[in-house]
Amino acid sequence: MSKIDAEKLYLQIKEWKDLKNINQYKEEYHCQMILEVMNNEGTMASFCKKANISAQKFYYWIKTHPLFKECYLIGKMYSRANWEQEGENGKDDENFNFVHWRNTGACRYGAGNVNRVRLELDPESNPYEQYQQLIRQAGDEEFTASEIKQLMESINVGRSTYETFKLQESIDKMQEDVQRMQINHVNHSSTIEKTTKTD
Repeated sequence: MSKIDAEKLYLQIKEWKDLKNINQYKEEYHCQMILEVMNNEGTMASFCKKANISAQKFYYWIKTHPLFKECYLIGKMYSRANWEQEGENGKDDENFNFVHWRNTGACRYGAGNVNRVRLELDPESNPYEQYQQLIRQAGDEEFTASEIKQLMESINVGRSTYETFKLQESIDKMQEDVQRMQINHVNHSSTIEKTTKTD
């Protein structure tokens, strides 16, 4: 486990925040860093630690900087290739920790039966937009076939609920419009009757 100077790190983060410069993205620096870190340590967490950024900031960069995202995906590919090579090299070594190697692959790359799904969906968007976001993420090979099927089914349930709410909103608005028209009709009829009587 690595040790940190918590006070120094806290003061550094506080200074960045005060300057409104916290963790600014620099393409030449961070694109090289993500390739290097993914190749050597193989995890997004290792990059975040080295860059002194949160996971939220990392995913913001992925979303807003296409070149950084591409470097991450390529680095991820190298990381997986390194992991596979490690297993190949260790297959004849009786001291090789196969369980640790397998668990690392399961956690990082979804290899084997143990998978972790990380969604990059905008919670403010509607189910149709989330469906498109999910398709984009699936295109980056983030999910297995069964995972994408389950996620699509979940979004379909959300879409049905969303459509029901939208339909109810339309019905409510139509009822309000009808009530307004009836009130206007009664008021208009009263005015005509008064005018007729005075004539």
